[in-house]
Amino acid sequence: GMTGDADMIRPFATSICPEGWDLLLPEARFSHPRRGKTWWRYQNEEGNRSSLNAIELSDVDASLLDLAKIMPEGELVIGGFSQGGVLAQELLQFPFANRIMGLLCLGTRCIRPQELTIALQSLETRSMLWMHGQRDHRVNIADGHVICDLFTDAGWNMTTITHEKGHMIPTEHHEEIRQWLNSLL
Repeated sequence: GMTGDADMIRPFATSICPEGWDLLLPEARFSHPRRGKTWWRYQNEEGNRSSLNAIELSDVDASLLDLAKIMPEGELVIGGFSQGGVLAQELLQFPFANRIMGLLCLGTRCIRPQELTIALQSLETRSMLWMHGQRDHRVNIADGHVICDLFTDAGWNMTTITHEKGHMIPTEHHEEIRQWLNSLL
């Protein structure tokens, strides 16, 4: 996600990663002006926007190409929080998408719903865990629900978690996420 980095997400990712799985924590392409990294640079930090402008979408595409270059062989489970969740969904449009067994989308939204809908039509249905906070001030929960609708309509097996908090991954749900990942084995 924006303002995070691999070291910040590592404790969470390690705690949910099933035994025997390899864990890849890519660093975002751009430096955030205040802290951490970002997958795209907001041209206008006006908070809760549902769409990106052309420059921001160009940053997304550059970040996606970086990620595509480091995808390991074999089956994949891809996930992310906030901006990272956007990138996880966008990777379903790449040739290796048929190797993605599960998608983990935490506190995120969809930035190109039409393109994602088309990509989903050409993929076998898989599993997704979606989690969002009702008090999320950064990504409106209604924007998050768009993801659920798109993937449900595409026939994906959906696990949804709604929590009372904001733009975060509450610790009380870490075990539930870990169990979901184990269920993909």
